Amino acid sequence: MHDLGFNGTLRAVTLHKMKPSLIDPHNHAPEDTPDDVWSDHDGWDPARLASVAVLPPIKTNTASSSLAPTGKHAEGLRIGSESPRRPADDSDSQLEVQEIAGNVVRLEPEVSAVARVPRQITSQELPRGNSLQRPPHGEGKEWGRARNQSVHWILGTSLGVAAVVIVALMFLPLINQSNAARLRPGQVGLVLAQEENIESLESLNDLLTRQPEAEQIFRNYASAAVADDVLPFVLHAQAVEPHIRKNHRSMVVSKEWLPPEDTTWNVIDNDGHPFGLLVGNLPNFSKFSAYLVLSDNHLHLDWKATTGYGTATFEDLANNHGDPTEIRGKILPSGFFTATFPEAEFQSYQLVSPDDSKAIWCYMRRGNPAEGVLGKLFLAGEILQSTPEPQKVTLRLEPGPAGALPNQWLITEMLHKDWLTP
Repeated sequence: MHDLGFNGTLRAVTLHKMKPSLIDPHNHAPEDTPDDVWSDHDGWDPARLASVAVLPPIKTNTASSSLAPTGKHAEGLRIGSESPRRPADDSDSQLEVQEIAGNVVRLEPEVSAVARVPRQITSQELPRGNSLQRPPHGEGKEWGRARNQSVHWILGTSLGVAAVVIVALMFLPLINQSNAARLRPGQVGLVLAQEENIESLESLNDLLTRQPEAEQIFRNYASAAVADDVLPFVLHAQAVEPHIRKNHRSMVVSKEWLPPEDTTWNVIDNDGHPFGLLVGNLPNFSKFSAYLVLSDNHLHLDWKATTGYGTATFEDLANNHGDPTEIRGKILPSGFFTATFPEAEFQSYQLVSPDDSKAIWCYMRRGNPAEGVLGKLFLAGEILQSTPEPQKVTLRLEPGPAGALPNQWLITEMLHKDWLTP
């Protein structure tokens, strides 16, 4: 093929026919004709230029062509840190400087308007005074050395302190007497019974060493076949003899039986009434609790407390029968109220039999003197509320009012804390 350059000359361009890498079976290239010229320089005919259009010559800018450097080493515009140097013979200035104003406004004058005065140095003499009145500086010569104090001064100080202490102790009873609480009119004063406390403490100490004697007494009681064998070592034998003969039941224990080694002996002070509690198991594995009291320097078995004796059985009390003048049991606070026993007027309790087989409901009228004594057994903290444990008590009961259930009784008096004989 032929190609026309931009300068109007005709240049021959050789084109090689390249075989396509992708062949389309539906688009075949046309076959070569005799008129096609492919790399045929010899067959090139200049006469064909007549049928070829010639481009017009390129217009050149005369201003830019005059400024462009000519010659063998002519270079174009280069962008970089190094700019082309102007020739020495170039007198034409490329920059035009125009001065707008030559006056400069200064904020401060170049020369200070106030004349500076040179500083004058003067010396002042210290006032003359007595050198002895000046405070000392530094440590003295005797600093750190031990000084011997006068013996008279030490003795005088000690005697003065002792005298002050003695005088204060002498006046202390008078001061306490003036600040002591005085009884109001009609108020009963409390007197400490020191002799009773000392006797109670001696009884407790004496009971601690009597476990062998307590075991022997309970062994004789448990193995006794008749009431006459029990009366010699029972507390208040004459008073309880009729009850023993009526209610005595043999425990079916042989004479050779001994309390087991795990039997415990507890000494308890019950409001100034010390007693010993022997707790263990019988041969039939049933539990026993024997109450023993020190009397005439000998241990005696409290038969009523040991057997949980009551003037009426709990079976009779559950049916609203029997004599309720002396009933022993385990008491617990309750919340069971009825129309006959409203909560606003009564405090409810549950009384369980000594063998834990029966229970009845007991009520105490609010304002009863025994209410405070019985309520102290179940005092609980205001923050930690715990389930109260059953407490052993001896009560005096009476039947309930009309409309009460058969197993509902009134508490009229608390005879004794625990089961001891009153």
